[in-house]
Amino acid sequence: MTFDAIETRAIEAIRHADHFTASLFLGRGQYRVERRPTVLAAMQAAREIEQDPAAHTRRALIYAIAVDGHATLLTAALIAKLLSLKS
Repeated sequence: MTFDAIETRAIEAIRHADHFTASLFLGRGQYRVERRPTVLAAMQAAREIEQDPAAHTRRALIYAIAVDGHATLLTAALIAKLLSLKS
């Protein structure tokens, strides 16, 4: 699968997502997951949970969640591209 095909699938996942999550691994089976209605709100939640002292230097991951529960990881490159289109 080419990068363009992967990007197209991710964009479709965003368009049809039921919600978005910002997720951060805290260690030993512990995660902090924040559910949000939009990509931008999930990005804000990611910035907030990265401030948790338990996060250390870890970065949060953002997922588009479909109605059936399928999760699509939104890469930093894709989010940057979407933000550049918004401006």
